[in-house]
Amino acid sequence: MLSLLKALFTLVVVVPMALIMAVVGLPVLAILAILGIPLLIALFVLGMPVLLVLFVGGVLLTIAFGSLVAVLSIGFAVFKVLLFIVLPVLFVLWLLGKLFGPRNTGSREWA
Repeated sequence: MLSLLKALFTLVVVVPMALIMAVVGLPVLAILAILGIPLLIALFVLGMPVLLVLFVGGVLLTIAFGSLVAVLSIGFAVFKVLLFIVLPVLFVLWLLGKLFGPRNTGSREWA
């Protein structure tokens, strides 16, 4: 009984609704296609140069900031080497020179 009601609902409601939508919808779809294709072409013609300009700008910004980051990271690495390797070695050499270097006897010899 339930399947008979489904079939009847389909024949009475769904099929006429589909026919009405097809009769109304196909001309609307054709009108939209006739209007839409030139609009899409115009948007493509106007939008593609804008997209290319944005793309080139993004590439240039990437190059600029990438090189800036590279320079800053190299400078930071050099700073870390100077701070943690060169400075302690120089301090140790200065300390060893003060502790075990030649004594200043007070004479003013300028050799």
